[in-house]
Amino acid sequence: MKVETGSLLFAQNSKIENALFFLTLLFLPTQFGRHFWPSFSYILGIRIDYLSPTVYLTDILILLLFIFFITSLQIKYLSKLFKRFSWLSINLLFLIVFLFLGVIFSKSPLAGFYGLFKLFEFIFFGAYTTRFVTKINFKKILFVFSVAIIFESMLSVAQYLKQSSIGEFFYFFGERTFNGQTPGVANASINGELILRPYGTFSHPNVLGGYLLIGMTIILFSLGSTKKQLRKILYSMSLIGGTLALTLTFSRIAILLWLIIIFIFLTSKAGKNFLKKNIAFFLIFISIVIFSVFYTPIISRFSNLSLYDESFSQREDLLKSSFTIIKSHPFLGTGLNNFLIELAQVQKTNNVIFYLQPTHNAFLLVAVQTGIIGLIYFIGFLAKTFKKAFWKRDLINYKIIVFLSILALGSFDHYFLTVQQGQLLLSFIFGLIWTRFKN
Repeated sequence: MKVETGSLLFAQNSKIENALFFLTLLFLPTQFGRHFWPSFSYILGIRIDYLSPTVYLTDILILLLFIFFITSLQIKYLSKLFKRFSWLSINLLFLIVFLFLGVIFSKSPLAGFYGLFKLFEFIFFGAYTTRFVTKINFKKILFVFSVAIIFESMLSVAQYLKQSSIGEFFYFFGERTFNGQTPGVANASINGELILRPYGTFSHPNVLGGYLLIGMTIILFSLGSTKKQLRKILYSMSLIGGTLALTLTFSRIAILLWLIIIFIFLTSKAGKNFLKKNIAFFLIFISIVIFSVFYTPIISRFSNLSLYDESFSQREDLLKSSFTIIKSHPFLGTGLNNFLIELAQVQKTNNVIFYLQPTHNAFLLVAVQTGIIGLIYFIGFLAKTFKKAFWKRDLINYKIIVFLSILALGSFDHYFLTVQQGQLLLSFIFGLIWTRFKN
């Protein structure tokens, strides 16, 4: 009787865990949460969003997931887990001690400890993804991403047409209130006219573009995984709507990568029955791509590109400041979550215009905050992750394409390491790549 009761409880916990995991993925694009403003979240009297401890809806879901995971965890599974990842556990322990020292000696240990806590959260979510993904669950993941992309696409198109946020109940999905005149809002200069770039429910159009790119890549390379017509229609709607929304974000790197990925995918499928079986979809899809490229203002976004643009000069200033900080903190770095605090001191010393943003390069940001040793660990982990992306020596699969896309996006932006939505997406993708589920 005790065995039956225990088995029933374990089964119930598993169902709750599944629901919590899928809800976390579904609400990953949202930024609905409660911000707190302790003293360390201010720099020179200015509130800094990146330093504000925030409890997001996704944080609550992950906390509940962690609780149910721990309560249902079996000792046998735990021992197998440690045996399988023994080398990883030792390295992870050493890295945590190293990061802890960096936080202790940082200018703001409280900000650093908050960053360390968030790192634990994302490590858990990535590790749980590795354990969770199976063939059946992967199909459900595709469904969740498709629904989320369709929602974000519809909202983004509406924001673009209205040139402002939509408001109403979208606030509870994390949509910020903004219009083209809101201070700091992301506008694109098209033929001398400022056009509001849609945000969806994300913190910035570039983050929206990165999410759409990653989600659509997984869906595109998984089109042949289902024979159900309704699922194919759903996937097709997400790819068509997502492509249009991605174009309207005017996110140059994400758009360029998406065009490259489409070319790689079609080339890999050339001469195969897959294209013939899905000819109607691909004709519509390619038509949408052509329309988005040639009949929207996106061409001007690329043709008017200049190294004298404000975005380039700001990025250049941040890169120079980052190298200055690295020279001052070569081994331990500034400590997690302390880059902006150090940046304010460097900018004040050099008498340049204040631009309190993380440096727009993930590798450089890791080097600044964790030092040379932290960067070596990060690159080593990326190398092992890239190795995991291969199976049967297949050079063209969604894991490799997504991994390389993240490297490219991370080389020009910081949101995979600084923004809740980007951090969760990165954790999920790494977990997906490390899973044993291959096909």
